[in-house]
Amino acid sequence: MHLHSIRLTQFRNYEAESIVFHPGFNVLTGANGMGKTNILDAVYYLCLGKSYFSAGDKFVVRHGSEFFRLEGTFRESGNPEKVVIKSLPGNRKEIEVNGKKLERIGDLVGRYGCVIISPDDIHLMLEGSEERRNFINNTIVQTDTLYLDNLLLYTQLLKRRNSLLKTFADGHTFDPLLLDTVSESMAAPSVFIHNKRQELVRMLSPVFNQCYGAISGSAEQVGITYQSQLENRDLITLFADTLAKDRLLARTTAGIHRDDLVFTMDGEPLKAFASQGQLKSFVLSLKLAQYSIMQSVSGRDPILLLDDIFDKLDHSRVQHLLALLHGGGYGQVFITDTEASRMKTIMDQVVGDYHMFEVSKGNVSEKSSDPQPE
Repeated sequence: MHLHSIRLTQFRNYEAESIVFHPGFNVLTGANGMGKTNILDAVYYLCLGKSYFSAGDKFVVRHGSEFFRLEGTFRESGNPEKVVIKSLPGNRKEIEVNGKKLERIGDLVGRYGCVIISPDDIHLMLEGSEERRNFINNTIVQTDTLYLDNLLLYTQLLKRRNSLLKTFADGHTFDPLLLDTVSESMAAPSVFIHNKRQELVRMLSPVFNQCYGAISGSAEQVGITYQSQLENRDLITLFADTLAKDRLLARTTAGIHRDDLVFTMDGEPLKAFASQGQLKSFVLSLKLAQYSIMQSVSGRDPILLLDDIFDKLDHSRVQHLLALLHGGGYGQVFITDTEASRMKTIMDQVVGDYHMFEVSKGNVSEKSSDPQPE
């Protein structure tokens, strides 16, 4: 499965642009701020129905416009599938697949697998637990529709429980039966989500260690541990233990929405001891492990998006990473980089068959191409 072509209209800094891609490697070069990353974000958007880099659709609409539209044609075994996503600010976005309107974004998620690696992912290692939960969720939802259903249900019930706690606090009242009704409804989705997250980390850990060893030369021992309050107590017991605190703070302080991943290097917390180079290798290994798990579970090759990950790496390290990707059973790969001549030299040496594009102020021109059969 690969993305054959894309058409952007009023998306980020693109007024109107159409691009035909290589089914294997695609390299987008140009100075910073020209729109390379925006192409990757458009590909990601077509796969998951949302931006990777922005919290809402209003931030992806081109400045001065009232709407945006994305159109992509995916191909698998020669059979095309056209995805159209259009949105007006303040209105619900519309998603169509082969002319049929989808009822919800969840019907798109998982249809076209996608993994993105970006410099911003360093926050995954260093910032709050929400980033790491998003990584877990993003991995599982693309291969398990029931997980998405349970996650949406839990989130909806959590908002309801928090609303009740705030109402009780503001009105100096308390209705334990009403609160218990919502709390008990959260138990089943909690168990499902917890079990799936445990399963993912069990699958992810050995693959991640293998990837890190291949990239770093096994210079350090790394680890991932899943941390959850549900490890030793069920949700109802957990809520009972934290009820006084929940009422005082007017929000739910315990549950799977507090889960986390603990990253270590040589037995120590990653963020406290890792260098910038080690953090970059850690992120790359984690995302490649994510790709491998999705590929194994779904039986299909996700699209791999690499945003500026070769920055500040020497020629030999870039060559090594590209050789790993080229020979590692990956599907369609998109790469952005500021150094066109360097990338062309290395791509010619390592890959051979690819498309290279130059991006300048929202315009994309193809610089090298090997014709592919329709």
